[in-house]
Amino acid sequence: MIRPALQKRSKIVFGVTLFLCLATPQISTFAQVNGNNYSDTKPGSVLFFNRFSSNPVNPAQGDTQISITNFNQSAPISLHFFLIDGGTCSVANFGTSLTQAQTTTFLMSDYDPGVFGYLIVVAESMTTGRPTSFNWLGGVAHIRENDGRIGALPAISLAKVSPGDVSPDPVTSDFKLKFNGSEYERLPTVLAVTSFDSQVSVSSFLYIYSPPTDLFFGDSGNTVNIFCLIYNDTEQSRSSSFSLSCYRQDSLTNIFNRSGGINQHVPPGRSGWIRLSGSGSAILGSLITRSTRFGGGYNLHAITLLANHEIRVPVF
Repeated sequence: MIRPALQKRSKIVFGVTLFLCLATPQISTFAQVNGNNYSDTKPGSVLFFNRFSSNPVNPAQGDTQISITNFNQSAPISLHFFLIDGGTCSVANFGTSLTQAQTTTFLMSDYDPGVFGYLIVVAESMTTGRPTSFNWLGGVAHIRENDGRIGALPAISLAKVSPGDVSPDPVTSDFKLKFNGSEYERLPTVLAVTSFDSQVSVSSFLYIYSPPTDLFFGDSGNTVNIFCLIYNDTEQSRSSSFSLSCYRQDSLTNIFNRSGGINQHVPPGRSGWIRLSGSGSAILGSLITRSTRFGGGYNLHAITLLANHEIRVPVF
């Protein structure tokens, strides 16, 4: 198992650092168009792990096991890991590499104890250190929360559509990692909680975030408004909304507590689904349910993709 040193969450720049630039996405497209879609069932060049957490006092009670595999049988690859703190938006990062057909597994209690949030992994060239095309990466996070909630969440993978390394911007010399369907596959702006049971008898937690625009300093103070339509199994809908900054983790009961709450709209013995719109921002998320019968977790499905989202990433 590879255990590289984790860089502390700081704003210190070592040597010469190159950056990926920021951009504001505007136009969206349906997720199924041209097959340009994020997925948790195919390999890619960028992986998003939607959830990690750990208990610093008792890891046996709460922890996350991250596994990443290089499916390529003949080529190694460098990886850059970015650990985003869901409470502060700060970023810790480290680099490592995988040989051909290698897998690696580690515990978040060893790397970022007591922190919750999400993880982004970027494939980088072994020679240049730049983000590169290597659509051979896959992974999964096995999560055990302190309250007994458990789930196995595959990494969301985004393929690099264009070949080779990312080229520097001709004006700024920055590197632009563009999730625009031409360089990398697009990210969603509308998601769906595909199905949930009445929260009278179970407890479902929603984990949702907007991917950052800056993986060097980290985003801070950026609030995204999420507009929702909650449907029950008789096709009746109820609107709601909430905001998130950095990362939102909460029960469906707490999030949707207006007008009698979600349990009035989806009473005992019934089920529903939820449409969540990021209002022009990229969003990703998962749901994990604790139940005596059918517990577990899954990643939220993409309904609509964003035309473009760009993330600034340091290249050392």
